[in-house]
Amino acid sequence: MKHSLAKRYGAILAGMTAFVGCCVLLVNLYYLDRYASESISSGQQQLTSAMEKQMMRDADVIATTLAKGLDFAVYNNDFSAIQEQLEDLKAENHILYTYIYDTDGTLIHDGTVEMSTFGEPASRYLPEGITATNHSEIKKIGQYVHVAAPITVGGTTFAILRIGITYNAAENDILSFRSNLASQATLLRNNIVITSLSVIAMFLGAAAFIVFLLSQHLLSPIRQLVERCRLYTMGEAHTQFRLDRDDEFGLLGDALEEMKGAIGQSQKQVERLAYLDPLTHLPNRRMFNEELQRLITWAEESEEQVAILFIDLDHFKQVNDVAGHDVGDKLLKQAAKRLENLLASAASRMDMPVAENLLLSRLGGDEFVMMLPGYKHTAVLSDIAGRIERVLDESFMIDGNHFNVSASVGITLYPEHGTHITDLLKQADIAMYAAKQSGRKRYRFYEAEMNNKVVSKMLIQQGVREALARNDLFLCYQPIYDLKNNELIGAETLIRWKHPEKGMIPPSNFIPVVEKTDLIVPLTIWVLEHACKDLVKHILPRRPRFKLSVNISGAAMKDTSIRKEINQIINRYALPSRCLHLEITETSMMENIKYCTDTLNEWKNSGADIWIDDFGTGYSSLSYLHTLPIDGLKIDRSFVSDIHPNNTNQVIETIIALANSLGLETISEGIETPHQQQQLDAMGCDFGQGYLFARPDRIQNLIHQLDTELQYEEQ
Repeated sequence: MKHSLAKRYGAILAGMTAFVGCCVLLVNLYYLDRYASESISSGQQQLTSAMEKQMMRDADVIATTLAKGLDFAVYNNDFSAIQEQLEDLKAENHILYTYIYDTDGTLIHDGTVEMSTFGEPASRYLPEGITATNHSEIKKIGQYVHVAAPITVGGTTFAILRIGITYNAAENDILSFRSNLASQATLLRNNIVITSLSVIAMFLGAAAFIVFLLSQHLLSPIRQLVERCRLYTMGEAHTQFRLDRDDEFGLLGDALEEMKGAIGQSQKQVERLAYLDPLTHLPNRRMFNEELQRLITWAEESEEQVAILFIDLDHFKQVNDVAGHDVGDKLLKQAAKRLENLLASAASRMDMPVAENLLLSRLGGDEFVMMLPGYKHTAVLSDIAGRIERVLDESFMIDGNHFNVSASVGITLYPEHGTHITDLLKQADIAMYAAKQSGRKRYRFYEAEMNNKVVSKMLIQQGVREALARNDLFLCYQPIYDLKNNELIGAETLIRWKHPEKGMIPPSNFIPVVEKTDLIVPLTIWVLEHACKDLVKHILPRRPRFKLSVNISGAAMKDTSIRKEINQIINRYALPSRCLHLEITETSMMENIKYCTDTLNEWKNSGADIWIDDFGTGYSSLSYLHTLPIDGLKIDRSFVSDIHPNNTNQVIETIIALANSLGLETISEGIETPHQQQQLDAMGCDFGQGYLFARPDRIQNLIHQLDTELQYEEQ
């Protein structure tokens, strides 16, 4: 009976023990699952937050670095240099877009060669939720980071760089990690349940204690990984995620270690982008600024001097235009190597306070900067500058072809010329520009009066840009007459600028300046667009066979986009054949005869006539008249002004005879006296223009003249 009771009570005790053990097991499993979920969630949040912050920092570094690299290119309206730097950036497949706009929100560059959005509001093209802000901004929307970085010169913001960067790969890594962590947590929970039930079955009395010990043991790797994730987010880059285990937690630690390595590689790539030029592997603008600041500090403490040599390749753009950017890049690499060798040779004879590989930088495009600390005499700088010119003047052999460029060098001195990085670099740039203006392939030391000339030209460039935006520019037309019967047969289109404060600005004051910048392309297109509009709307309805001449700048002829845009304008306005005359100077045609031939033939096929402007003042070889599709010659006013009573001009007679033999028409400009008209008519010149007939005036005056002649003909 007792035995039976013992069994009974034993069974009851065993059952109670099993019940209590199961309850304890369920309670432990509940808290274990809750603790594991919270730990996993905490780890996920910590790592996700760390990676997102890293993405934002990387994006900010890229945008800030590029904005600093673009400051002078945008400030000088150097769209070629802007395009090259933006193309280098867009080569990265994670770049969504790049826009540069001014402080009014007007687009300056959209990252494309065509620049089809130039002058339009930037807000029209920015993604939803992003505004054309004028200050630094970084915002993450979905898988994209949108960054705005001001472009400044002298501490003043004049433009803003806006870029969008996608980090799909990093986002996918985060999702993969979270999925892997959740999967491992599920596997852990299943292991705990199976282990706990086995222990309960074998040792009912010690079930709760064993479950507790087991849970602590199994959760220890998760706690370790979470703690290491926390340390990594706090900046401990040397944190190790690998665990000395052969189970799933060991695999999870290995996966985290691989992810850390991938993030490290990404950070190194960002550092290379931030401090080294990707093409030449020379220090870039950012590293140059930091090293120059260190040299200035060193020079101030040791009472030494530092020279900055600003090196710009002459005619490099022609290499890009003719042979392509791939050849241009190879030439830049060779030029960088030559400068490195020259610097190494110079450094061996000078006591340099820093490593020589930090003294040569590429700022962008074809611009290099060399720093020479501790020089004793300026004669040393003159010698090195002369060596730079000679070493870069030697032919470059690329893909079996020879290419020739030269170098213009500007030199500024610390502390003689300035004490701040921005001022010194600007002065060296100004001195380099003065070297180019004085004939290229030479060097110039900075002088204070150089600044006034450069500032004046920059103000004109900025003024023309603003005039295009404000419609301060307008067209005038100077009538062209048939010299035999004084019939009005056409007109020449001339651009004029009325400044809101300074009044009328002569074309001779701004056209030569604009021709040396990338503004000449939009200005040429503006003139042609408005001239064709006036021709279709006001002139052709009154005179169907009217001939309108438009000057195409030689600088614009070098731009590959101008050919296509002029064709588009002619086709868009459906101009009748031979009513539009495009005037090009001899010099601009001869600079690239192959490209010019293709371009002129394409314009000719669109229905335009091609005239040579200022004929007789350019090339002496006339063989191009047989190869180019020329319709007429325009005799320069300098020859016409030499016509006086009892004095004929043999040059004009020769030009007219040459034109007649080739079946070309002739027009003389600058006719101011009846005698000049009579002599030109007697020599066989077809058409003429000048103050004798009419001065350039607005379209309204030309319309009135055409209406008057039309009424007279009807009577």
